[in-house]
Amino acid sequence: MKTIRYIYKSLLLIPLTLLSVSCGEDFLDLQPPLQVANSDFLETVDDFQAAVLGAYDQMQLADYYGRYFVLVPDIMGEDIKQNASANRGKEWAEYNGAPTTNQSEHREFWAEIYEIVNMANQMINAEFAPPASRQEEFENLLGQAYAIRALGHFDLVRLFAQTYTFTPDASHPGIPVVTEFDPEARPVRNTVAQVYDQIIADFETAIPLLTSDPDNAGTISREAAQALLSRVYLYMGRYTEAAALATEVVNSGRFTLVSQAAYPNQFLEGNSSEAIFEIIFSQLDNPGSDHLGNMYKSSGYGDYLPSQQLFALFEEGDIRATLFADDDNLDGTIYANAEGEGKRVYKYPSEGAIIATDNVPVIRYSEVLLNRAEALAKTGDDAGALADLNMIRERAGVDPLSGLSGQALVDEILLERRRELFAEGHRVFDITRNGQDLVRTDCTSPTCIVEFPDPNFILPLPQEETDVNPNIEQAPGYGT
Repeated sequence: MKTIRYIYKSLLLIPLTLLSVSCGEDFLDLQPPLQVANSDFLETVDDFQAAVLGAYDQMQLADYYGRYFVLVPDIMGEDIKQNASANRGKEWAEYNGAPTTNQSEHREFWAEIYEIVNMANQMINAEFAPPASRQEEFENLLGQAYAIRALGHFDLVRLFAQTYTFTPDASHPGIPVVTEFDPEARPVRNTVAQVYDQIIADFETAIPLLTSDPDNAGTISREAAQALLSRVYLYMGRYTEAAALATEVVNSGRFTLVSQAAYPNQFLEGNSSEAIFEIIFSQLDNPGSDHLGNMYKSSGYGDYLPSQQLFALFEEGDIRATLFADDDNLDGTIYANAEGEGKRVYKYPSEGAIIATDNVPVIRYSEVLLNRAEALAKTGDDAGALADLNMIRERAGVDPLSGLSGQALVDEILLERRRELFAEGHRVFDITRNGQDLVRTDCTSPTCIVEFPDPNFILPLPQEETDVNPNIEQAPGYGT
């Protein structure tokens, strides 16, 4: 395992390595003598293009969107459960993680995401004036850098801080906001409110700069930034803003829900009509056994399986109920559907020569519709909320709903999120931002109920970070 790097030791951009490394970590292991200052690198628009590509490459890592950042929030919920031999991520599934735990996920989240924040900072803070002929291209790259920095801070605050509404003014401890590289810095934890202010500011800066339509969903577009900011407002409880931004994405006309027939393979095939921003993998550019799908499949590690609670959500004819593979080797009394058939998550089905080539979603059109539905329901627009909810249901092949309002409608939308977005990294965040308890009924973990609020709904800061930085405080409930 590579040496842990802390915020103030994040490496500077190294263009040649960024372009030559794909999903590996050679770039991350380079030592300080090989560092190149941004003034020596970011001298042309092409250099900025290389830097942006390097940032997307960083997102592919198993310790970010390549696997664990999507896996951990789901195994902390009730729809995905561990098998008897699971050891990857088990501390978080069992709610007994600690700053010094042997599992490395919290350390790697902290290090890898702050590295991508620093990559964005190098671009944002570079003193560079592009030629007039490439001004628009440069601004688009800069917009991507701002959006990447916003997403990095948002992902960190979701992992390491209690949800925005945990205190009335969001004054509880968040994560350090880092907007420039300083090797001597010993940052404090900003409040959650301050972190979200920075996230909003960065997305709002990014959106008008993103004027070019990308070739595929692997690049952050204007609509991707709007969709992500809509999600941010939803987490904050600012539902009017969340709905308005979601509507801008809808009205762009760039996205549609895939057909029922195309639904099961949309991540394998990638760049579907509803892919707004996703992490792209290919046969030449894949993480092999480190891919998210291998945590579920029998041909991979197979550590995590769908719960009976998840199976019970699906109605007859729901296309999403087909995203499971049979496994006769599973204990049908524990790891099976209601009929006793052993089942595994098969949302990321790549096998054989194309293994690990499924794209991993960051945000897609179905989530935007569900985000808007929830925001509208929470502001009293029952008709609008039902219309969005029923678009998702009818595409799935189940009957539309009617006559729902108020909390009953909100509850149904949250259930629809579980059906639509399972194994996409949302569950524990949906639990906490709605102030719900975690209740596992077919539980294979030592921890089956976690009542909200609870310190263990978030991850601890790595012990190494608090040891070397006297200004930063450990997450409440995890000690010092």
